[in-house]
Amino acid sequence: MALAIDKTQTAVLALDLTNDIVDERGAFKDFGFAAQVKDRRVLSKARRVLDAARKANVLVAHVSVKYRKGYPERAINCGMWQAVAQMGALIEGSWGVQVHPDVAPLPGEPVVTKHGISAFYGSDLGAILRAKGVRTLILMGVGTNFVVEGTARDASDQGYNVFVVEDCCAAASKDAHEMALKSALPFLATITKSDEVIAALK
Repeated sequence: MALAIDKTQTAVLALDLTNDIVDERGAFKDFGFAAQVKDRRVLSKARRVLDAARKANVLVAHVSVKYRKGYPERAINCGMWQAVAQMGALIEGSWGVQVHPDVAPLPGEPVVTKHGISAFYGSDLGAILRAKGVRTLILMGVGTNFVVEGTARDASDQGYNVFVVEDCCAAASKDAHEMALKSALPFLATITKSDEVIAALK
C-alpha cells in the first residue's frame, strides 16, 4: 500500500551523516559504519530522498553530534563516549562533524547540533519542528540502532508520526542494522524504503 504523507506537516531528518561517521577517512572508519554506508549506498539513496523533499517544499533538517573541546556538554559515562573522547572525535568546527558533501545542506536548511544519541538531546530540533507545524518525521541516518532508533523513541513519545527509511540507514554491521529493524523500530515507526518515500513526496 502506498504511503500517505501530509507534505505540509512533514520534515525529513538526515541524522549523523557526517564525515567522522560515514566517510572512510573519518574517526570511526574502523568501527564498520563507513563500510556499511558504502555497501548499502546509503548516501546516494539519501540524496534522492533529500532532493524529492526539496522539490516538494518539505522541511529538510540535518543533525550532527558535536562538542566543544574537552566535551563539557557530555558526561563521559560509558564506553561509547569514552571512545569518542579518547579519539578526540566529533569536535565542533572540525572536518569530522561536517555533513558529508554527498548529502550537504543547501542554504537555509537547518543544521542541528545534538549532544547525545537522540536528535532531540541537547538540541533545538523540537523548537524548529514546532515552529514549522511538523507532525510527521522521516528519519534516515547512521547508525540505525543509535541515532535513528533513539530519535524514533523520543519522537514517538512526543506524539510524532515516524517513518524510518530503511535503505537510507546503516549500522556498524548488517546484523546490527537488521536487529534494530526487527526489535524496537517496528513498534515506534513505519519502516519504509527510499522509493516509497520519493513516490509519496511527489
